[in-house]
Amino acid sequence: MTRHQADEASSDTGFLRALRAGGRTFRVRGIPADAEPVAAALLRSRLISAADSFLKEYAKASGSPGGSPLGFTVSNGDTAPAGPVADQSIGSRGSDPDALSLEERASYFTATDPLHDFGFLVLPQATMDQLLLAVDVIEVRTLVFGKWGLQRIEPHPSSAINLHGSPGTGKTLAAHAIASRLNKKIIQTKYSQLESKYHGEGPKNLDALFHAAREHDAVLFLDEADALMSQRFETTSQGSEHAVNAMRSELVMSLDRYEGLVVFATNLVHSYDTAFDSRVRHIEFPDPDAAARTVIWRNHLPEELPLAPDVSPADLAAIEEVTGRDIRRAVIDAATAAALAGRDQVTQADLRNAVEQLKAQRVPRSKASKTAAASPVEPGSPLEQAISDAVNDANGGAISDASPAAVRD
Repeated sequence: MTRHQADEASSDTGFLRALRAGGRTFRVRGIPADAEPVAAALLRSRLISAADSFLKEYAKASGSPGGSPLGFTVSNGDTAPAGPVADQSIGSRGSDPDALSLEERASYFTATDPLHDFGFLVLPQATMDQLLLAVDVIEVRTLVFGKWGLQRIEPHPSSAINLHGSPGTGKTLAAHAIASRLNKKIIQTKYSQLESKYHGEGPKNLDALFHAAREHDAVLFLDEADALMSQRFETTSQGSEHAVNAMRSELVMSLDRYEGLVVFATNLVHSYDTAFDSRVRHIEFPDPDAAARTVIWRNHLPEELPLAPDVSPADLAAIEEVTGRDIRRAVIDAATAAALAGRDQVTQADLRNAVEQLKAQRVPRSKASKTAAASPVEPGSPLEQAISDAVNDANGGAISDASPAAVRD
């Protein structure tokens, strides 16, 4: 959808106002049921907006009440086309997202039983203590905010924590473990499940998500939270930028109103908007050290898995730059390889080869390229000579915008 289309589709027409206020009902019939949803919604919005404007002018000119029944027919032929037609009246679902009620939207976010508990989570004690504190806050909330009167200064006591760290360090597992400790269900979602091709629908989906969490008394887990909590645009020149800011603002308001536990997880915490700093408790998940990796290897080798006598979790833990997710994948890959080879045991070599292959398959991301620009320029180096030549070419003037990029490359 273009910016122009998005702005028109999201205009405050009589159709949208009627939806919100339960007032006059508009109906558009005849749009084919198999029409592309965005094009159908745009046509419907334009027709209703035009009809609403006409009714206002007609009421002024004729003195008739604006709410009098009035019908229009728009046709590109003598008769309406044959074929199935979507029901497009207000309150019906059809292909129009505005027809969805809050409860209908909330039904898309299902609450499930947590898959893990704290017995499977391996973290440094300091990190574990911070997680347990989030649980304890929920358990004593009735005493602190109710009996001790703190609800007068915090009407909607909530607990929001942000788990940040490298991929595979246990953030998702921790969210499930917290829900398990609280004996609650968990609603897990991410930004891609909240955004919509319809301009302005994202905030409604976000509101429905929090509604679902309240209805189920569930722990709300938002993965890949950096996509939802990144910094807002100071100025908005495009519809997409306005939509991003609307989502951020809705999240801030939802957190202020919500009285349950929200768990965010991200690999990119530095991109967060500062508005969330005072609303969430940040907990860093470090990469596991050798001792932690030993425990993780043991946890991922179930008793039913036939292991050769030479399998040693401690020796496997000596392989560095490996996370819990890597270990899980390595165990599965090693067991699969042994089964495909017709062997009845998984060996140390199987596990070592599997984890080394995973490391080898990683896309290389050189840190040197990110830090080169901040490093001092060595006198007499090729970089220093290139900079000098560029300055000379500029004849004392400012270097063009292209020159620094050419030098860095």
